[in-house]
Amino acid sequence: GMSLWAAGIGQLPITTHLLEMLGETEQKDAQDFARGRLAVDPWLRVVGGDGKIFALGDCSCVSSSPMLPATAQVAAQQGEFLGDFLSKDYSIDAMDDKLLPPMGVNPDQSKTLADKIASFAMGDDEIAPPFQYLDLGILAYTGSGSALAQVQIAPGGGSTDADENWDPVRLQIKGKLGFGLWRSIYLLKMTSPKNAVLVALDWIKVKLFGRDISIL
Repeated sequence: GMSLWAAGIGQLPITTHLLEMLGETEQKDAQDFARGRLAVDPWLRVVGGDGKIFALGDCSCVSSSPMLPATAQVAAQQGEFLGDFLSKDYSIDAMDDKLLPPMGVNPDQSKTLADKIASFAMGDDEIAPPFQYLDLGILAYTGSGSALAQVQIAPGGGSTDADENWDPVRLQIKGKLGFGLWRSIYLLKMTSPKNAVLVALDWIKVKLFGRDISIL
């Protein structure tokens, strides 16, 4: 038997509609780089949205950095950043129709070590630390008990900050070793020990008896 799965890569109607609504703002100029995504600033505020709209994941594009891949890894990091950012006292609204860097309202609010490092790098401890993407690598199953793993070990060397061809230095692992790494990472990402055990048992069952295609 055969099971066929297919999915489109087009934007959702809500994203397209929002782009149309922001058509006469700075969002229009940012589309030269965003290419159908919602252009956002380093704090994930939608360009042209007066600081009242945020976007993350596949539908967004940080206009001041290299194009980030449309992966769950990026969306998860952006979601974690945005949850922490919105839980703190920062002035996020636009002033005179311009998005200014968010400034801290409460100077006594606590900061994490990462926030302090970002503030030191910017030379200003009143501005909210922007989103920083940490490339943890790419994993892909290639079939027949093999997989491909790419881990970034050095930053890229693009000619400009907005250069898509930033070409990071990656360590590539493939074959059986990549397959072992791929499965190990997935087990570590399970939300509970129970889920990890159930998934591992399912893999063992498939290895011994094959995949049951009757439920597809």
